[in-house]
Amino acid sequence: MNTVFTWISQEPALTAGLAAIAILFMHNWATEGRDKARIQSGEAGARLGVYNKVLIHLWALTAVTVAMWLLSGRDLDMLGLGMGVEGWRSWVAWGLTALGAAYFIYTVVSAAASSKTRATIRAQIGEAGELDLIRPETPAEFKRFNWVALTAGITEEVILRGFLIGVLSLIMPLPVAAVIAIAIFVIGHAYQGMAGMLRILPISIGLTVIFLLSGSLWPCIILHALTDLVGGAVFQILHKTQEADQAEAVPA
Repeated sequence: MNTVFTWISQEPALTAGLAAIAILFMHNWATEGRDKARIQSGEAGARLGVYNKVLIHLWALTAVTVAMWLLSGRDLDMLGLGMGVEGWRSWVAWGLTALGAAYFIYTVVSAAASSKTRATIRAQIGEAGELDLIRPETPAEFKRFNWVALTAGITEEVILRGFLIGVLSLIMPLPVAAVIAIAIFVIGHAYQGMAGMLRILPISIGLTVIFLLSGSLWPCIILHALTDLVGGAVFQILHKTQEADQAEAVPA
């Protein structure tokens, strides 16, 4: 315990950053039920309100954690915002990023082209947990969701992989710090239900591996943002084709 207090006294800025993350997580946990109830009740603008809250919270927390990191005497490269290492590790990380990007682009093309693929995706969404908080349904929501997706791709990587792993690795082995960061990332998506959290787990592991290989957040940011943007694109395709697909499924 004395060691913990000693570290806190030596790293007040990093401690403040960790505290900010904890406070935001607790706030989101405490308000999640209310937000979900507002959306499920059909309250006008409820989902847009949640999107706006996410945008404000994530960018504010990113500003705080980056500021605390810099105040601790460390630079942005150490946070993961440089180009990282050179050599085979970088090539592998960027290769995995390219493969992931190709898969997600293929998913959008397939969803747009095939009613059978859309039926499969609809079934998967039905089993994927509680998506009411994030699934857009109106044109305004689809536009705002794209900003949320881009924001999450940038800010969550800086907060939960750059800052959190960077801080935790100062007081514990790097693999342990990485596992804790993965767990917190998954728990942060608890609003999607257990099925949604289990779906996100391999994504979080993959992004963490890419970060540890490359030493850079940029491939993770690109892949994370693309993942969420593709999700929004698929939601929009499903929404636009729902009536036509239902009509096609009815026997003549």
